Amino acid sequence: MNEYILVKSIIDEWDPINLLDFCPEDEYTPEIKDIAALLPDVKSVDELALKIRQVFIKWFEIFLSIEKCYLVALKIWEATKKT
Repeated sequence: MNEYILVKSIIDEWDPINLLDFCPEDEYTPEIKDIAALLPDVKSVDELALKIRQVFIKWFEIFLSIEKCYLVALKIWEATKKT
């Protein structure tokens, strides 16, 4: 659950699709759960960035740039490696 909370805070801050101004605060819950579930198996920030991109393609059919995904992946990677 701790990883979920870390991922949620980072994804909500990022708000990649700009939904949180008019949607409930749990709008990204499925995506956050998917990303948190990936963390034990990912081996690098690059891999995490690609997987974050895939999660948003899956749920929203939106193609985020790998550069944007990399920045958030780095934040998640650093935050979860401290725990």
